[in-house]
Amino acid sequence: PNLISSYPKSWTSHYFREGYHNIDPVLQEPRTSSRMIHWDGRGARSARSAKERRLFDDALSFKIRTGLTIRIPSSQNQFAAFTLAADDRSLGLDRFIETSRDMLEMVGLTYHAHVSAKIGRTAAGGGMGNPLTQRERQCLAWISDGKTMQDIAELLDVTPRGVKFHLDNARRNLAALTLPHAVALAFRQGLLP
Repeated sequence: PNLISSYPKSWTSHYFREGYHNIDPVLQEPRTSSRMIHWDGRGARSARSAKERRLFDDALSFKIRTGLTIRIPSSQNQFAAFTLAADDRSLGLDRFIETSRDMLEMVGLTYHAHVSAKIGRTAAGGGMGNPLTQRERQCLAWISDGKTMQDIAELLDVTPRGVKFHLDNARRNLAALTLPHAVALAFRQGLLP
């Protein structure tokens, strides 16, 4: 996994060294579950294993008590996660999360889109201009995975018409004759993972 984090380096090192990314229930939830997961250290009580319980206990020792993780579908059956964490749970925080779900999800999606676009530009030639937008690359990547426009619309929470719009723009921007041609060109140019 790739990590961009403002967590203390000591926590992220410990998290990966202990292999917690392989058992973290927030990351291991079935792909069909809610896109937004509100969690807290009390999850240790319902932990499925001793190692999972230790994950929650260790997080508490690093003052990571509660948070919200937004799961963002990505290509090739992977996902990204945008997490906001706090050192203490409060009624105010719970209310804020409940009343701001849509806005928080949009923040997570927007952040991921900007990071992905930046990574894509770097991979495509050191920022010298990517002919595709983040959404165009995302739609092409899903097409390359065999998804239909309807599938992509549901994954990205947009309309099928919106998906068609992005795919048509991608095809035009790559000067491709067909959609499969656009996917092939995007792969050759390093625009898709």
